[in-house]
Amino acid sequence: MAIETVIGKRALKLELDGGTVDGKQKVVNKTYNNIKLDAVDENIHTCGALLSTLQNKSLLQVKKVEETIIREV
Repeated sequence: MAIETVIGKRALKLELDGGTVDGKQKVVNKTYNNIKLDAVDENIHTCGALLSTLQNKSLLQVKKVEETIIREV
């Protein structure tokens, strides 16, 4: 039985600094869906960094979120 993996969906997630609450850092997430499946990581990061400049909060991390389909072939 051969197995194949295919990327189903891709999203860009920004983690922003929401300040401190009870001594712990609060993280605010902004997610942008429907990222092109052939987009390279460098372009995704650049886009995330540029989008973060439109936010009131400071950028902590840029993340790429992928949903992968595993199926038999």
